[in-house]
Amino acid sequence: MLFLKVTRSVKQMGARFGWLIAELVFVFLGLYGAFLLERMHDNDMDLLRKKQILQALVDEFDNYEDELSSASHSLDEGYGIPFFTAYSSGEKPFPTPIPFGGMGSVNTGIWEAMLQSGGIEVLEVGMIQKVQGFFKKLQDLLDLYSRFERLSESMILPQMDREVEYFYESDSSELRNKYKWYVNSLFTVGMSLRELSQLAQNTKQLLSQEYEKTFGDGLINQDDVPIASPSKDTLVAKEDDLGSSEEAQLVEEEDSGDTISPLIHEFHEFYFDIQQKISESSSSFDTQIAVPFFTAYSEGLKPIPAKLEFKFLLDEEIEQVGVMIKGLSSQSFTSFPPELNDNLRNSLENCLHLNRNLLNLITRTHQIIPLQPNQESLFYELNSTDLMEEFSWYPNELFNLGTSLRSLSEEFGALKESLDTQL
Repeated sequence: MLFLKVTRSVKQMGARFGWLIAELVFVFLGLYGAFLLERMHDNDMDLLRKKQILQALVDEFDNYEDELSSASHSLDEGYGIPFFTAYSSGEKPFPTPIPFGGMGSVNTGIWEAMLQSGGIEVLEVGMIQKVQGFFKKLQDLLDLYSRFERLSESMILPQMDREVEYFYESDSSELRNKYKWYVNSLFTVGMSLRELSQLAQNTKQLLSQEYEKTFGDGLINQDDVPIASPSKDTLVAKEDDLGSSEEAQLVEEEDSGDTISPLIHEFHEFYFDIQQKISESSSSFDTQIAVPFFTAYSEGLKPIPAKLEFKFLLDEEIEQVGVMIKGLSSQSFTSFPPELNDNLRNSLENCLHLNRNLLNLITRTHQIIPLQPNQESLFYELNSTDLMEEFSWYPNELFNLGTSLRSLSEEFGALKESLDTQL
């Protein structure tokens, strides 16, 4: 309005034109400023939405990891291990139906709700694809589990009062063709549960890293208290006020220039490397060795036992694990809870034990399996899909080793989180 009045009061055309230009510039700047403010407000709202979505997804995937891991353990210990141990040994275990509705507690609604509301628009495309990939595999597992339940309900439950021989071929420890789906389904569901549990953990870590990268702070529980790096003066003041011997120790460590021992940092980094190695080895063992053999064996296709060339720990890694076990007894780890210290030591010893078992299995396959393993008659009796007695140990050892690798991977993953908390 002021510019308009001034413009009308000016008599010369050139001056009036200049004031009109100034008025237009002023209006443009005002509109542009309002646009910038609105844009800043939108960006702030997007960041807030992204923070809420990432937090919700991390919490949800934490639940997925726990639920899938629990379901995997229950299926393995209650059904998979007992059945496969007996079946591969030539016994006739009863094909017990798995619990009905056992996967019903896994809720996939949060992702569908975010898709419908458009909330995932604040996430990067790569992150959306990774999360979507998990839910696709989760849905595949739920469908597989449902088919297993339906087959059990229609084909096994009505025959629960029969003798176990009903399910097997005459004079054979091989399931009848009508029930061979049980072996394949039980193994596939168990393997899928373990893989999906690991995938949930990996996806949760990716989401947590995205949160930390975007907002500069970690996702913490309500009971956790963030610890800032205290200055020497602050620590001395606390020591005077509280008379705490622990803060006196912190002052000494601050004077030395390091509050955490380099040995602990080195231990933490190598423990993470070993955890990754175990996880990758477990996945590779399943996909390259165990799954192809068991899938074919359960379908009566007579797969040939192979001379294993699978490598787990390298010589330098074995040596380093031994150094880490000894390091846990040093003064640097006295600040850790005794239970955590013991669990870390046990996990490393279990790692060495598992590696020895794998080496023994590899040696056994090279000593017993013939030099020309492609001859089917060397492993199977004529007109039989059961391995000869001298090779019946092979599927059992594969199953036990695969299960041990997956259990050790989960053990290292849980202890890695406890170790992160301590640091």
